[in-house]
Amino acid sequence: MTSAGAFGGFVHGLTLADIPQTVVDHALITVRDSLGALLGGTNLPEIRKMQALAPVGPVTVIATGRRSTAEYAATVNGTAGVSLEMDEGHPLTINHPAAHILPATLAVAEEIGASGAETLTAFIAGYEVAARVGRATRLRDAVHPFGTHAITGAGAAAAKLLGLSAQDISVAILMAAGMTLASSQTAANAGAHVRNVVSGLTNANGILAARLAGAGLTAEPDALEVVYGKILGERFDASQLTETLGREWLILRNYFKVHACSRWNHAPIEAACAATGGKTLAVDDIDHIVVWTYDPAIRLHWQSPANGFAAKHSIPYNVAVRVLHGTNGIEAYEDSTVHDPDVRALALRTTVKEDPAYTAQVPEVRPARVEIILKSGQRLTAACDRPPGGHDNPFAPDVLPAKFRALAGRVLDAGQIEALDREINALPRAHSIENLIACLRT
Repeated sequence: MTSAGAFGGFVHGLTLADIPQTVVDHALITVRDSLGALLGGTNLPEIRKMQALAPVGPVTVIATGRRSTAEYAATVNGTAGVSLEMDEGHPLTINHPAAHILPATLAVAEEIGASGAETLTAFIAGYEVAARVGRATRLRDAVHPFGTHAITGAGAAAAKLLGLSAQDISVAILMAAGMTLASSQTAANAGAHVRNVVSGLTNANGILAARLAGAGLTAEPDALEVVYGKILGERFDASQLTETLGREWLILRNYFKVHACSRWNHAPIEAACAATGGKTLAVDDIDHIVVWTYDPAIRLHWQSPANGFAAKHSIPYNVAVRVLHGTNGIEAYEDSTVHDPDVRALALRTTVKEDPAYTAQVPEVRPARVEIILKSGQRLTAACDRPPGGHDNPFAPDVLPAKFRALAGRVLDAGQIEALDREINALPRAHSIENLIACLRT
């Protein structure tokens, strides 16, 4: 059987009862974290403008009173979900699967009136497909992971909810691969919103791929290998796809964030904080900073970010703002901070270099070492092997609930947040997701 065929059979046959309780519980944590990031992103000006463009349809545009088509709702909701850079990710896939799958899953589930168990099962199934395709792929250096291989998970989740056969689900996965967008790494470095939009479009195209497969359209049989191994990728290891499918649950190995920036910044941030003992320094006391890290994190070497979004993809900026301001929360990427002359000056004196020994540890370990050289001649040095938030260094139990409340609180009041949290926890037993969706409307 081909890998796509194995995926189709797995997704088609999966029920919530087949999934270990630890996986279900972790998936609910992932859903809650993802919805918090999504809600937090909806009050950004560009998202509000996207929401206003929505054509009329049956599916909720989150944090509005609008309803649109499933594809457009998934586009704008998916774009919002990554815009603050607070969404979860996966180290083995070097991508953010949930943000590329959950908006599509919720859109189709609302459209067809799926139960909570059906919705959650489709999400988990899609996540497992996307994580494995991502694990098998080595993207070219010029390609940003957003909008790429996670579309296979969106297609799988949508196809399952639409009731497609195992064969048609495998076609939907291949169709989705064939509809993958080419996402640019430099778009993120430059602070271009298109980097976020491709995540939204991935959700929409995943839905479309499932509909097309259900309508009988055909896909390239070798789409996974060709698209991800030859066009967007430089290497594809098909042995990573299905060998442990249904036994090893990759969602358990994802990570969560409290720093509002690319995960590639997190080890340098933590190392900088350790080097200063958690204290801030004065810019005039610092001669220069050197950050040693791994490839591909060295792509984030730009020293003069144009805006707050670009700053989220600049290691020099993130280390500088941590050393001078002591934070990498959402406020660190506001215009007043990004254009702070002291932060910009220190970023220009911060260089990023590859340590081949660090690169050799990727993806299991993603380390960094920071060296802060003071004008006095003193050298402050610290390293971070495993930044907090991953399965190998989890947050304390109260961190993610507090993050959820803070992000959701950008658009919901305390009572609405509590109601939403209850509905998320009740998903496995819910006859429909209408109550959950109602909590997401404003």
